[in-house]
Amino acid sequence: MSDSTTAADITPAPALPPAAQPPTRSWGRAIVAEAPYLLMLLAGLGGVAYAGASDTPNLIYWQVLAPVFGLLCIAAGWNAAAGRGQRIRLIWTQAAHWAAFLAAMLLLFLPSVRGVVNDNATEIGLLLLLGLGTFVAGVHAGSWRIIAVGAALTATVPAVAVLQQSAMLIAGGGLLAVLVGAAFVFARARA
Repeated sequence: MSDSTTAADITPAPALPPAAQPPTRSWGRAIVAEAPYLLMLLAGLGGVAYAGASDTPNLIYWQVLAPVFGLLCIAAGWNAAAGRGQRIRLIWTQAAHWAAFLAAMLLLFLPSVRGVVNDNATEIGLLLLLGLGTFVAGVHAGSWRIIAVGAALTATVPAVAVLQQSAMLIAGGGLLAVLVGAAFVFARARA
């Protein structure tokens, strides 16, 4: 036996697989993935715009919107909840949370409150409650996207207050909605 080896004795090492590259994300997929959060933002702002444009308050809109937001918050926190116990806790926490905020929203529509609070203040109060409720629900669900929607809705409260006096802020509110939407899409595309 010799210590030397010939080329025939050496077996080639198996080829290493090419470096795994993360799948490319398209803007379309990112927009679809972020659509629930963008729709939450648009639904909140749209509800306030509708309330401001109509002569009579639309309670049904808010009675439907709060549970829908609650379901979206549950869906956003579902994967982060480890185990059945935490998921049941997530459901009950969100249900109680949104029931309380819906009750607070509906208090604004009571005749005794409407006699004291004008329509403009009602719009601002609804948006503030929706924004704060969404923000806190995102904290409980552990979803930064829900937190961002709540923060954006709450941040628009001063704009809505001034909006009734300035048409220029309409463009600013639209720009804010587009920027928040773009942030969601950008964050999803990078992930």
